[in-house]
Amino acid sequence: MKKHLLALSLAATTALTGTSAFANTGTINFEGKITSSTCPIDVVNPGDGSVGNLIKMGSIEASRFTAVGQEYSGKAFVLRVKGGAGCNYNPTGNTASVQFNGASDTSGDYFAVTPTFDGAKGVVINIKDQKGVALKPGADSPDYNLNDTGSTDLLFNAYYRSTSATVTAGVASADVQFIVAIN
Repeated sequence: MKKHLLALSLAATTALTGTSAFANTGTINFEGKITSSTCPIDVVNPGDGSVGNLIKMGSIEASRFTAVGQEYSGKAFVLRVKGGAGCNYNPTGNTASVQFNGASDTSGDYFAVTPTFDGAKGVVINIKDQKGVALKPGADSPDYNLNDTGSTDLLFNAYYRSTSATVTAGVASADVQFIVAIN
């Protein structure tokens, strides 16, 4: 048995050695850009001016939701694009759009609350732009005009929205990422 394994090992080594004689070379091109700076973005609670990535939606009684499509507990939040020195906006446009990404509900129109053991059911989070238009997950917001000499506040609102006539009480939180594109 040892003789067969040795022969197999020698055959594999010979096969590998034979293929290395036919090796080719190639080139990999890396492409990118190092920018001088970016425009910092803060998440701001306009109610108290606090800065951070936690938007406290508050509590709402499940019994208030009695039909599909009802919205409660709207919470304003701002994405503050710090302008001025160091922020190189497009000189022809000076606008920004925002894309929110996260787990969507089954309709694809709203943000699903994180499913947990003690999580609420029959409710989603609806994010609206400054004009009150709902933003679907992955969709770009309308353009916001940027102030090229100082900070610009991009205003949004978040609401709980019922997806069934009966909402079950529980934790109703979601993680949503954002991308601000300077146009």
